[in-house]
Amino acid sequence: MVRDVTASMLREVCRDVSTEPTLLPLDGEHMRYRTANTTNEARVDISARGFWTRGQRAFMDIRIFDPMAACHREISLETAHQRNEQEKIRAYGERIQHVDQGSFTPLVFTTSVGMGPKAKCFYSRLADVMVEKKHQPRSHVVAWMRCHLSFSLLRFALLCLRGTRYSAPTTTDIAGLDYQATVVESGIIV
Repeated sequence: MVRDVTASMLREVCRDVSTEPTLLPLDGEHMRYRTANTTNEARVDISARGFWTRGQRAFMDIRIFDPMAACHREISLETAHQRNEQEKIRAYGERIQHVDQGSFTPLVFTTSVGMGPKAKCFYSRLADVMVEKKHQPRSHVVAWMRCHLSFSLLRFALLCLRGTRYSAPTTTDIAGLDYQATVVESGIIV
C-alpha cells in the first residue's frame, strides 16, 4: 500500500530499490537504546541507493497511527508525530547508521493522511527529484503524489476496519506517466 506506492516512486529516480530488505546482522555491536531492534532478521519497509546522498543506501520505515487512539488523545498531533518518529529512530537509526552505513528516515502518517515532519521532508525531496528527472511541473507531481498516498492510506484504513480480503497486489507503472495530464484528467485542484 503506502510502502508499495513509495517504492514505485523511488524506482523512478533511484537505484537498487527494495521492499522489506533485511538489515545486516549484528556482530557484537551494542546499541544505545534498549528498544533498538537487534534481531538478526530485522527488516525495514524500503531501501534505495542514492536518495539522500549519492551512492549511500537510504532506509525508510513506515508507521501509520490513529491520532484519536487513547494513547494520543492527551497530546498534540505534532507531539504524537514526534513520538512515533523517535520510536522508529530508536529502533533502527543507530543500527542502520553504524552497521549498514546508511541513512534512516521514519515515514510517519496518521490514518487521516497527515504526515510527520521527516515524511514531509522525504516526499518533498522525492518530488524535487521526480520533477528534475521527468521534466514535469512540480505542482502536478506533488498533486499526483498526494493523491496516490491519500488513496493508499484510505485503503489501509478500510483494511483495518473490514479485515483482510486477499487479492493479488497491483502495481502502477509510472515510467511513462505524464503527471500534468493525469492531474488535469483527474480534476485534482493544484
